[in-house]
Amino acid sequence: MLPTLAPSPFSHEDWLFELKYDGFRCLVRKVGSHIELISRRGNSFNRSFSDIIEAVMGVPGDFVWDAELTVDEPTGQSSLERLQWRALATWPMHVRAAAKQDPARLYVFDVLAAGGRDLRRLPLLERKKVLRDSFDNTGVLVNVAGVVAAGASVFEQAKADGFEGVIAKRLDSTYQRGRSNDWQDIKHAEYSRPTARSDGAAKPRRRSDNRRGSA
Repeated sequence: MLPTLAPSPFSHEDWLFELKYDGFRCLVRKVGSHIELISRRGNSFNRSFSDIIEAVMGVPGDFVWDAELTVDEPTGQSSLERLQWRALATWPMHVRAAAKQDPARLYVFDVLAAGGRDLRRLPLLERKKVLRDSFDNTGVLVNVAGVVAAGASVFEQAKADGFEGVIAKRLDSTYQRGRSNDWQDIKHAEYSRPTARSDGAAKPRRRSDNRRGSA
């Protein structure tokens, strides 16, 4: 489910407002011990984010989550550049090093299925309750609760803390395919991504970069 663009910030008692994280959209599917991290284009993130796989493995039951995969700065602001560097690593040795240097985080904001039950036709508020009862927040997995009604305040917080903006969602919205006016993207027009990294870290290599690698 994708949002449409909102013309301006707003507040309304029938809407939920969430901070917008600058990362990769990620569908998480867990069936038994099998876990898939899937991009919007249907590609797998599994090789590059074994730390996320390990964290999801610790959550009981079968489920499908909608989430945002990020690498965060110490300030809490998401760094798309650091995340892109993480995604380059696919050799296990390089993945471990990249995970230590730039640990990933998964912000889980919706649940499409749980325990073999399709939840997409439930209103958002009920899906949020299911998600809230599914797991406790950790340093890796974060349950995005959102704030009801106070959209203008959440948007001001997003601006002050350097976030990309806010996603507004109708509390009674079902989970739909494609774009929907029930979800709206409220952009911070002056948002600026964190500056390029200057820590001298070596660029992670994909498996195809060095076929004789030791990992």
